[in-house]
Amino acid sequence: MHGNEFLVGYSAKLVEYGLAVAYLLLFVGFWRYLQGGRATAGAAARVGAEPVHTGWFTVPDGVALHPGHSWARLEDDGSVSVGLDDLGHRLVGDLDRIDVPGRGDRVEQGAPAVTLSAGGRSVKVVSPVDGEVIAYNAAPDAHLDPYGSGWLFRVRPDGWKRSRAQLLDGAAARDWLEDQGRRLAARLSPEPAPVLQDGGAPVHGIAREIDPEHWDDVAREFFRTKETQGTP
Repeated sequence: MHGNEFLVGYSAKLVEYGLAVAYLLLFVGFWRYLQGGRATAGAAARVGAEPVHTGWFTVPDGVALHPGHSWARLEDDGSVSVGLDDLGHRLVGDLDRIDVPGRGDRVEQGAPAVTLSAGGRSVKVVSPVDGEVIAYNAAPDAHLDPYGSGWLFRVRPDGWKRSRAQLLDGAAARDWLEDQGRRLAARLSPEPAPVLQDGGAPVHGIAREIDPEHWDDVAREFFRTKETQGTP
């Protein structure tokens, strides 16, 4: 009797171990499949100079990002174009007003240079470079083309290489912006306002969707400026 109980118990243990090993093999195979798919997608994303999708946002080749969500691009004539990255535009949305530095004004990397106003909110945006402003965009097409016709101003840079060393580009910029997108979704998900689309993607024009207190917190965190306010 005891022998039969031992055999039954032993057989049950073998079944349990077999199921555990099978589950482990399936998990390892699935994990490798996911990693392979991500690697393939990443390699495909880096081919060519077209904007590369990082889930919800884009970063074109040749564009370097500042942690305050402004961007810089060295032009063929040696000037540097400056704008607001895809996530930054998603936060602000369609602009009611824009205040940019004038020709001859000087801007400093990391210092506020532009004021954007939308939906009764305004926020300062920092310059990603040091230099003298030589042109500004009176009507930026930010919503449709943040890295093209949505540029904000151009500068004659002071020490471009020095400024450039503090910025992110290529895979580092794409990984960073993807992480920023995840942080933004996590930051906004508890809010009652409809600030996220299906799948967690932030809607365009978050400034119009959330109350002033929460908007100020989000703007300070992501634009890295202390000055946010309601528009007059």
